[in-house]
Amino acid sequence: MQLRASVAADAETLAHIHRIARLAAVPEWPELHTPEEDRDYFATQILARMTVRMAMTGGAAAGFIAFAENWVHHLYILPEHWRAGIGTRLLAEAKAASPDLQLWTFQSNARARAFYAREGFAEAEFTNGARNEERMPDVRLEWRRAASQG
Repeated sequence: MQLRASVAADAETLAHIHRIARLAAVPEWPELHTPEEDRDYFATQILARMTVRMAMTGGAAAGFIAFAENWVHHLYILPEHWRAGIGTRLLAEAKAASPDLQLWTFQSNARARAFYAREGFAEAEFTNGARNEERMPDVRLEWRRAASQG
């Protein structure tokens, strides 16, 4: 597996990974946007404003992370690559860039919550979902670099 910076031409690939991985992880996720709207969102918002790193396996995209300042906004891996260490490698990129991180995930996404717990994140805030677009209960997680890690 190799990591590389994402470029504008990756918007459609990022949108595809986002859609496939999210539906596999949270089947009850409501489809709020078309694939074209997702592509435009990644092109105009995510790639334009965040650090985006893509994991490549065998020359094909397997997952990505998008982060800015101390927030992980997106971390998605195609289901056929789950549990292969890709998420850990991508998350290490964000951890190296910031002494602390935050992110949101859905409360129903037990797989993501277990992954983030293994990665040292603590659940800090639970909501009923009234503030997110999907209107699904979510949880904010926090990670802080240990003082010994500099």
